[in-house]
Amino acid sequence: MPAYSTTLFACLMTCLLLSGQSQAASSEFRGRGVFHFSSSSHCATVGNNCDRIALDVVNAHASVDTQAHTIIIDADTNLKSTLVGDVLLHGSGLTAEGQRVPLSLQVLLRRTGNNWKTDTYVHAPVRGHFSDIELEPYQISVRQDASEQVLLTASQAREKLAHPSLTARLASYFVVVHPSNAKDPTADDITIGIGAGLLTKPLLRASLNVPPGNSASLEPLIANGTWNLKLQALSSLIPVWAVQHQLFLFGLEDRPLLSDVRKRGMNKHDILELGAVEGKGYLRYNGVEESFPAATIAGAAFMRESFIGLILAWHHRPQETP
Repeated sequence: MPAYSTTLFACLMTCLLLSGQSQAASSEFRGRGVFHFSSSSHCATVGNNCDRIALDVVNAHASVDTQAHTIIIDADTNLKSTLVGDVLLHGSGLTAEGQRVPLSLQVLLRRTGNNWKTDTYVHAPVRGHFSDIELEPYQISVRQDASEQVLLTASQAREKLAHPSLTARLASYFVVVHPSNAKDPTADDITIGIGAGLLTKPLLRASLNVPPGNSASLEPLIANGTWNLKLQALSSLIPVWAVQHQLFLFGLEDRPLLSDVRKRGMNKHDILELGAVEGKGYLRYNGVEESFPAATIAGAAFMRESFIGLILAWHHRPQETP
């Protein structure tokens, strides 16, 4: 092959490869659903597709460019005040003691007519401030007619991960987490509340139970082992929209056993359990149980993508290391 032909052939192949990379870098998500996209952040346990966009309404649309690090979301302008969806980005940071811990940033997006509003939450397994933040530099925008409105820049996202206590105070709900048993703060049992100080109102108790002496890492345990995730309402003040959104995120909203929960939320003393016995999944609500083969998928997603799961998974980690 003549030299110029070889050069031309190489150029064509390069162009094709770059074209393919460009197309692969951009993803379009339409309609109501939970969608994952690639990330280089700490998500080796689930491959690269661990960052998430959830669209709660059928007329929503999201565009993600993983090379330009842009996320653009659009929805019908006729919407009344409603939760359009959320974005979840995984990262990590160093504690004051120099320990690297997983961190996640969740951005909820609501729209009323042409007005957009965001609530931002940091998922962190321990309290404090963090340094040396590792987070892909995504910018989150929404479409406004023919233009775009930036709701969160990459630098703002990093700053929120670095100072989660400030982020919590700016959110609609000041969420606090503490061990259910003060004598054993490392136990897989936590209580979640809202408020601050003496005004904190306990809302939910969450626990992860595994057979005594089981030292298996969490991912294979949930996939094939025996485990139980229990969520107990300590109040009837848990926002109904929050319960509905969680059921939607983790594939539970269509379960007949939870039809009442989907409508009214959780009443005080209600107990929702998800688990498996030697890999065979089940769903249990107030003592009534049904087979649920997808429990392993829902459980893995919950432990990976919810702030409750992140904390419980972190508490389980010391059991993995002698």
